[in-house]
Amino acid sequence: MVAWECVEEPRRAAQQLRELEHRRRAYVLLPWAHPACLPDFQPPFDWVQQPGTDVAPPRRLLFRLLRAQTRFNPAEPIPGERVRSVLVFRYDAVGDYVVTTPLLRWLRRGLPGARITVVTSTRNDMLAAQDPHVDVHYPLHPRHAPHFSWLKAIARLRGEYDVVFALVFTHMSKAAVLARAIAPGAEYVVPRHGERALVYGQVFHRQLELSHWRQHWMQALLQMGQQTLVPSIPVEQQPQPYVPISVHAWERVFEQLYRWGLGTCAPRQFPVSAEGDISQRWQELPGRPYVVINLSAYTANRSWMPHHALLVCRELLERLPEVELLVIASPKHRRWAESLVDWLRHPRCRLFRGSLPEIIALLAGASWILTPDTAIVHIAAALGKPVVGLYSELIKVMEWYPFGVPFVLAVSPALEGISFMPPGAIVEAVEHLLHRVIPSGFVVPAVQSPRQRGPSAASTESG
Repeated sequence: MVAWECVEEPRRAAQQLRELEHRRRAYVLLPWAHPACLPDFQPPFDWVQQPGTDVAPPRRLLFRLLRAQTRFNPAEPIPGERVRSVLVFRYDAVGDYVVTTPLLRWLRRGLPGARITVVTSTRNDMLAAQDPHVDVHYPLHPRHAPHFSWLKAIARLRGEYDVVFALVFTHMSKAAVLARAIAPGAEYVVPRHGERALVYGQVFHRQLELSHWRQHWMQALLQMGQQTLVPSIPVEQQPQPYVPISVHAWERVFEQLYRWGLGTCAPRQFPVSAEGDISQRWQELPGRPYVVINLSAYTANRSWMPHHALLVCRELLERLPEVELLVIASPKHRRWAESLVDWLRHPRCRLFRGSLPEIIALLAGASWILTPDTAIVHIAAALGKPVVGLYSELIKVMEWYPFGVPFVLAVSPALEGISFMPPGAIVEAVEHLLHRVIPSGFVVPAVQSPRQRGPSAASTESG
């Protein structure tokens, strides 16, 4: 008996997904059966949150002390002509920054005269540094407890801002403190917290209702901008992610690929980086095509254990004699990647060591990518690369899938990790990607945003 199922028929996909989740059974999900393509799909988990006041007294006191006055009428969108400076909080992970790029592009094009400042983290600041849509960036230490880097950021960035987008759902006290300290006279915008909107509304004037599991986060974050501001010039309304590509990093990767005899497949787009226009310096490299295999993810349950990846890579090397596998991992998991390549001892499997800019450049030339649910998914999607994604939670499948590119997802039967997945399911996912999805060119259509609406009454109460 096969230890997994393939979800591929849209007519029965909704029921099949609910049954598989209930039985905790592994499955391969084809894109035309993804929940975003199923208008009647209801997730097999409870997403209803009721407003309440169950907040620790110190936090309630903090938000009362930080209480702010509205700058604009919170029931109406803000005219773009009145916005001269925008502050965005994106002080978390690399993938979080990438899914925010549609909003940053929209702000830059819709408010061409405004200054855009991004508070980053030391993990993703490199992306902001090379982002042509960002004027100022400053990194915080990634820890959520108070840190000396907060004081440095306040001293460096404090000034007059019209709008602050706090793109956070947790650790809202941190966002409130930084917003009031850096931009004391701005309009504060956050995603609405279903349970604590009454308390958070004392600081954040606009708490926008998002269709969480019904939308990809790229769509949800862009929607925050569209609900808040009226652009001063017309601008596209659909998410268009991007990732900055370093010219110097690409040149280093190009040299390495040339030495290995590997060829490239051009990315879908070439955004201008801080170093110049890479589209003028990109050169197609003839040679064997290569696939990037990533092992790393931020959390343990999303990381791919090397002994499990070994079984998959052996099968792929046998079935795909025309391609070469390049294995990557974060510095934390570098030993995993080294072990995997050592165990395989195959002439068509190599270890790639490189910085994040070099990893981005490597992905830009790949044929397709096999990776756990992590930032590599979103970088690959921003470059237009097909993806086989490894997931362990349905909610992540629904909100963090590879946006705008052909994909197939393999979903683990255990929340504890993707390495509980039958290796054969991953191999089958690759076969579907190569022989069915890529030839069809199918991409999950963007979900239509719900009709724009102002913040709920609860979000503006000051009780």
